[in-house]
Amino acid sequence: MKKTDIIIIFSILVIGILSLIGFQVLENQNSTGNTYAKISYQNILILMIDLDTYEYQIYNTVYASQIDVGRADEGIFYVPGTVTTDMTALYEEDSYAAENEIVGIKLLVADGKISVVYQESPKDLCQLQAPTNSHLTPIVCLPNELVIDIYTNLTSDEFVPDAILE
Repeated sequence: MKKTDIIIIFSILVIGILSLIGFQVLENQNSTGNTYAKISYQNILILMIDLDTYEYQIYNTVYASQIDVGRADEGIFYVPGTVTTDMTALYEEDSYAAENEIVGIKLLVADGKISVVYQESPKDLCQLQAPTNSHLTPIVCLPNELVIDIYTNLTSDEFVPDAILE
């Protein structure tokens, strides 16, 4: 490689890093102070959670009965997942899930971020994604058809959707 090629590659990397930092600063400036996670299953919005207060809204969908919010005050939510069906490992460590025979994905909200703490997928990639509170880093679990998007610019009125169950 020539010295000019190295300089060009380095310049592109620096511009990319600065752009990412710029987008994060812009996201923080547009933030209302409230951070919400919108959880979609099979391209249908099923649940919205305030990451600071653990308040939630369940959308009135065919999947509403598969969502368990019995531990919402602890920041734990259970949602459906396409390939997450063998709950043996979860039942061994989570007595609430075992007692209630929950089948699906376990989400955890802590420190203003959301993460997947139990699911089944090839190589458990969904579970390895870092907790997030940024719209720039959604959690995408393709085998389970689950997507978690983060929104920081919703007003409190927008937190309550038109068609909700609870």
